[in-house]
Amino acid sequence: MRPLLIVLSVVLFGLNSCIVVEEGGNAPGTSTQLPNSPPKYGQPLRAINGLGTVVILEGSREIAVCNTASPNIEQTRFISEQNQIVVKSRGNHGPATVELFNTRTGRLEGTVKAYELANGGPRWAAGMAD
Repeated sequence: MRPLLIVLSVVLFGLNSCIVVEEGGNAPGTSTQLPNSPPKYGQPLRAINGLGTVVILEGSREIAVCNTASPNIEQTRFISEQNQIVVKSRGNHGPATVELFNTRTGRLEGTVKAYELANGGPRWAAGMAD
C-alpha cells in the first residue's frame, strides 16, 4: 500500500507543477502560461462596438480593429467560423453600409449599401437589408 501512495504522490506533484512554454513566444526557457491561469488563446472571439470601430477580442487580448464606413454600429455578426465579421453601420441619417472584415487583421473584404440588399446581394450580407 505504501509504494502505491508514493507513486501517486510523485505523479500528482509532477502534474501540479507543469509549466506550458509557447514556441515562438518569449525567450527560450521562459513560461508564458502558468498552472491555474486562464488560457490566453483559443477562446471564442467577441466584438466590442465603438464609434466607427469594432474591436475584436480573444479573451482579453485585442486581435484586430475594424474601421467602419459610418460611426453608428447597428449590427454585427460573426461568420465563417469567426474568421470574418459582418458589420452594419450608418451615420446620424442616411443609408446604412454593410461591410465584411477579416477578424484576424481587421482588413475590409467587402462592402455593400444596405438598401441594395432588398434585391439580393452577397450571401455574407444576408439579413442586414434596410
